Amino acid sequence: MTQTSPDILFDLDADALTALRRARLEQTLDRVFAAHPHYRRKFAELRMARADLQSLGDLRRLPVTTKADFMGDPASFQLRPEGAADDEETVVWDVMYTTGSSGAPAPFVSTAYDFVNILALNRNMLRLRGVTAGDSILNLFPLTKYPHGAFIRVLHAASSMNIPVVSAMPGRANPRRPELNNGLDEVVALAERTRPTILWGVPSYIRRLIGRAEEMGIALPSVRLVFVTGEGFGEEARADLVARLERLGAASPWISVSYGATEMQGGLVECAHGSGYHNPAPDQFLFEAVDPETHEPVADGEEGLILLTHLDRRGTVMLRYALGDVARLARGTCPHCGARTERIVSMPRRVDGLVKIKGMLVNPQALVDAVQGEPALLDFLAVVEKENPAEPLSMDRLRLRIVAAAGADAALEQSLAARVQRAIGVTPHVERTTADDPLLAGRGWKVQPLIDLRKAKA
Repeated sequence: MTQTSPDILFDLDADALTALRRARLEQTLDRVFAAHPHYRRKFAELRMARADLQSLGDLRRLPVTTKADFMGDPASFQLRPEGAADDEETVVWDVMYTTGSSGAPAPFVSTAYDFVNILALNRNMLRLRGVTAGDSILNLFPLTKYPHGAFIRVLHAASSMNIPVVSAMPGRANPRRPELNNGLDEVVALAERTRPTILWGVPSYIRRLIGRAEEMGIALPSVRLVFVTGEGFGEEARADLVARLERLGAASPWISVSYGATEMQGGLVECAHGSGYHNPAPDQFLFEAVDPETHEPVADGEEGLILLTHLDRRGTVMLRYALGDVARLARGTCPHCGARTERIVSMPRRVDGLVKIKGMLVNPQALVDAVQGEPALLDFLAVVEKENPAEPLSMDRLRLRIVAAAGADAALEQSLAARVQRAIGVTPHVERTTADDPLLAGRGWKVQPLIDLRKAKA
């Protein structure tokens, strides 16, 4: 008879879960003090000994680790035990990369030990989202130059629950092997042929896929779940996507948003609309919310800078790592599913995500939310530039480049301009383009809704 361990999300009471997390952290700290280049230097600077960190609460004595710390020397964040046996704790299983906005992406190393944890993490993500043994996945993430958790972890997630997955291979073709990639129409045909119950990708591409299926008259009645990550996704966009799927024959489709992070090799996920983003592996990760300036803890439910601590890793390991977003964090039992874990209960927003346009600070997500609810829109990109790029003192200009659905109303541009003006106080110049527009086609898998060409000219 197969033995099963207690379900960390539902079976363990608060005290038992705290004890488990403390035990995992103690084992990790033993290894960090012995073999972590970055934190060994930091501990020496702070004159801190292993005995100074005895509980989960003691982590607050450590300074916040920033993305700049990691990007500046990613190799120093990998455990390097001297004379270690060639076992699952040290064998490198895979290397993923962050999607940094500048410079080369930084490698994030997982050992064989970590990979087993990643499978458990992904299994819990699927369980929280309501996946069953009868589901199948259409993987809509593109294959990229640098390995990242989006494309490949979908395959691993399917493995963790023994369900089928088909990789659609969208995106720009590799010039050496163009036959491996599929255009939008081919992906739509693939969705029709394979009849997936789950679509998994970034919302902007899924929107294009469903819009094109509508134009081609192709139904997708098997779809019941859509998993989106990598981009902001507001309420209007959610409602629009549901309505589109229903027109394609889907019965009561549900959209589940995740807050993904390379540093997790997975993400925090919703169990229900409005439930918040659950930490699916509280035995692996600890989350805090602190004041962005002072780094002092904030009360549950108050907005703070989100920090991640690895409780049980053997490759790249981070303590109190700032993910770069502020949000509200809740602890305790989820009222929807009963999971006992941390939840992010507000839409995370970047600390440094505001953009100044014509003297006004603009939240790009507000622009996205204003535009995504337009049913006649297949894709879009906002561009900030100088009216005269050669003149540094030239006025700013906001352009909204849109891909409209077939038969879209001639007044679409005017309607979108008004929507954006109401949302951010800046009126864009709206212009139609096509899906093969170099600015749109040249984007990576994690699409930025607004690009600032002023920086490129600086």
